[in-house]
Amino acid sequence: MATKKKKQETPEQDWKSFFVSQFPQYARIVDGGAGEAEARSVFGNDLVDLILDVAKNPDSYSLDTDAGIMALDGKIKATNYWNQTSDKAKQFDALTEAERAASIASIRAQIASKYGDLGMTISELDKIARDVTRFGMTGVVADNYIYSTFGTSRKTKADIVSSLDAMALKNLAKSYGYNPSDLDDQVYSVLTGQAYNGQVLSEDSFRKKGMIAAKSAYFHLAPQLDAGLTLQDIFAPYRQAASRVLEMSEESIDMNDSKFAAAFGTQNGRPMSMTEWETLLRSDDKYGYKYTKQAKNDARSMAMNLAKAFGAVE
Repeated sequence: MATKKKKQETPEQDWKSFFVSQFPQYARIVDGGAGEAEARSVFGNDLVDLILDVAKNPDSYSLDTDAGIMALDGKIKATNYWNQTSDKAKQFDALTEAERAASIASIRAQIASKYGDLGMTISELDKIARDVTRFGMTGVVADNYIYSTFGTSRKTKADIVSSLDAMALKNLAKSYGYNPSDLDDQVYSVLTGQAYNGQVLSEDSFRKKGMIAAKSAYFHLAPQLDAGLTLQDIFAPYRQAASRVLEMSEESIDMNDSKFAAAFGTQNGRPMSMTEWETLLRSDDKYGYKYTKQAKNDARSMAMNLAKAFGAVE
């Protein structure tokens, strides 16, 4: 952990800034608040106190000499954290927050895909992804840890309706534009077998509720819905076109937003053609096309063409 560095004179009042510039991965340790409390829970009081003392009083440690560095290494290796923590965990703890987040992200996705049927909540998933990443668990070791930790735990209704499986059902409902006030009650029935309004819902009956709601809003889309498409499937090409024309991310274009739902047409009409849709996006101010780079380029080109037509420019 300790490395030989050129000795620098640092004013006492600025030791935190200097420390953070040298060891950004430990920046939160010196905030004196939640960051320090979190660091103490991970590294232990003895190591955190040692790090803070080195930062505040570097001259006391002679870090410009090999002997001083060896002495500090000895103090670090005598801490509880150093002696009770695996090498993989130490490597993980030494990363910056951004590096830790990147390491956890891919593991989180793998766990969600493989173990979603355990009914983990989002907070549980985050915790387990961090632990699996920090301790470098793989294969049977990871399986045993996940199942022993969450496989038999009792869940409250709040846990169940915020679980990964519940998120999948809610995304299914969203794909049909289905958002009743008692959505959580319906999801709870599907996942637990508990009655909802006198009947137990299955995933299939839940899907049918979403389809009925979609047909009620857009009856003219019934053939596509009966063929197995969701409103989200039908909207996909419109979303892609809107993303391109309006220079927006697809994630920010919501089919349940009334201005984008216009693509579906009305009960007595038909879905817009792609030409009609793109014309609407460019011509109706509520979509904001005039603020795009392309619109500004078009305006400049038009101005130049007019200027040329009237002889203002060659």
